[in-house]
Amino acid sequence: MIKLNQVFFACSIATAALLSGNVAQAATLKLAHALPTEHPVHSSLDWFAKQVKKRAGIRVKVYPNGTLGNETNLLQMVQNGTIAFTKVSAAPLTAFAPDYKLLSLPYLYKDRAQYDEVLLGPIGKKILASSRDSGFIGLAFLDAGARSFYTDKPIKTPSDLKGMKIRVQNSALSIDTIKALGGTPVPLPYGELYSALQQGVVDGAENNIPSYYSSRHYEVKKVYSYDKHTMVPDVLVVSTSTWDSLTDEQRKIIREVAAETVKVQDTNWSNYVEKSVKELKKYNVKFVDSDISKFQDAVKPVYDKFRKENPELVGMLDQIQGK
Repeated sequence: MIKLNQVFFACSIATAALLSGNVAQAATLKLAHALPTEHPVHSSLDWFAKQVKKRAGIRVKVYPNGTLGNETNLLQMVQNGTIAFTKVSAAPLTAFAPDYKLLSLPYLYKDRAQYDEVLLGPIGKKILASSRDSGFIGLAFLDAGARSFYTDKPIKTPSDLKGMKIRVQNSALSIDTIKALGGTPVPLPYGELYSALQQGVVDGAENNIPSYYSSRHYEVKKVYSYDKHTMVPDVLVVSTSTWDSLTDEQRKIIREVAAETVKVQDTNWSNYVEKSVKELKKYNVKFVDSDISKFQDAVKPVYDKFRKENPELVGMLDQIQGK
């Protein structure tokens, strides 16, 4: 009887430990995203998962290809704690944390150096932390390059977009930008875009080179015009409930791994862009250099509207623009 009591006591202690704050050590956390496995973001997130297991002792399983849902579904799953991590573009996050709106402004940065300075500095850290009460916390910004247009014809100036239906992310600023440039914005889930392009529901879309290539959108739209209207980063986010269940040491390690993942992504992204351009040329994709100064002039009303509607963000915007 004594031995049975001892066994029962030991089992109770073990069970209590599993149900305590160190749940992540016993369970496998899920990291899901909507991109294909050949995309550089997947390689970076897979590296993140392996490093978290190695250094924090937390198993993380990666679900790519939209296996568990699209970006909207995955963000909702993070919010309710069904999955621990996801990758989402900063654009749709504006619905949950207004600070993210800044990052969707067109031609926000002078160059790549300023982009890095903003996202890796105090402003970037403030934005990442701003969504805690919405059920998720940003861990890192991941390079997603510059977004440009792909259609059936060259887009050299904003006038070339007149009358064209362009797919955009579900973001007010993305919609405002396309309107300012003369196009008709059509918000659509990314997973529906190939068929929408094929069937003429939209006349074109805007995205970075790796997404254009890995999604095979070049099969239906053969002209890629480098207007580079936005540099909206991807964001690696963690569920607030998952984050709060971890120990201080686990959180410290995960933040360190996330910071290193930024550098891994920079390398993966650069390599994949180079590979993508080579392959796209084999498929007779035509690359066009747009007159960027004309695009910059055309989006000035977007800034006027932004400042009027978001007075609480004007201070940060002025910091970024050096005013």
